Amino acid sequence: MSGVTLGIELVVGAEAGKVGAFQPLSSIGQRLARLLTRGVIVIPAFLLASCGMFADVWEWNQKLTVEVLVDGKVVSGSAVSHVWWQEANALGVSPSGYKGEATVVDLGTRGQLFALIGEETKYIAQYTLHDDLGYGRGDYERLLPAIMHFRGTKNVPRDRYPLFVTFTNLSDPTTLRKVDPEDLAAVFGSGVSLKLITLGVTDEKPTEGAIEKRLPWLETVGRSRATLLPNPPKFLKDQSDIQRVNSGNFSTELFK
Repeated sequence: MSGVTLGIELVVGAEAGKVGAFQPLSSIGQRLARLLTRGVIVIPAFLLASCGMFADVWEWNQKLTVEVLVDGKVVSGSAVSHVWWQEANALGVSPSGYKGEATVVDLGTRGQLFALIGEETKYIAQYTLHDDLGYGRGDYERLLPAIMHFRGTKNVPRDRYPLFVTFTNLSDPTTLRKVDPEDLAAVFGSGVSLKLITLGVTDEKPTEGAIEKRLPWLETVGRSRATLLPNPPKFLKDQSDIQRVNSGNFSTELFK
C-alpha cells in the first residue's frame, strides 16, 4: 500500500462521544498542539493499518468437482465455496476465511462419498493454480489477485486432496468412516475408483443447503458435541484426522 498520513479525532471532555471525520494532517506540529489543548486523541494511520482498515482483500468462488468411476461409468459431484484473503497487516498477520459445503458424490446403492472442507480449503487454489499462473506460492500479493481473476479448471494435486469420508449409515453420525482416495473399492466395493478432482474459479454462488438435505442431523449434532465421533482423545496430538471431523467440515453455514 502507498503511504498515507491520516488521523482520527476522538474528542473528550466537552465534546465527549463525538467522533471526528478522517482528516489529512497538513502540519503535524500545529495539529498536535491544537488537538492536545482540546483533549483529543489521535490514532495514527499505522495503527489503523495494523487493524487492516486499508488492506487489500482478494476473494473468489472456487468449485471443487470429484469424478468417480463406477463400473466404468463416470459419476460426479461439485460444490462451490467462497474464499477470501487479506494482505498482511502491520503485525504480519494475513486474515483469511472460507465458507461453503462439502462436495458429495452420490454412488447410488454403493453409498455417498464426501470431500470435506476445512482449513485446507483456503489453500487449495494456491497449490492447484500457482504454476499455471506463473507465481510462487510465497508471492501472494501477485498470486492471490491472479487467482481472483482466473477463470478455468485445473486438476488438484494428489497431495492437496481434501479428506474423504462416508457413512455406513447416513442416519447415524457415529458410522463416519475415512475413505482412501487411492482405494475407494475398499469401502464401496469392486469397480469403484477415483478418476480425478478438479478445481475451478467460477462466478457461481457458493453452495448452500445441499448437504443438510442429505444429513439433516448435522446442526443438532454440531450443537451437542465438538466432533461427529463422540469422545475423541483429549489432546489434539492424539487425535486422528477422522476423530477431528465436525459438522463444520460439511457446512460452514449451519449456525448462521
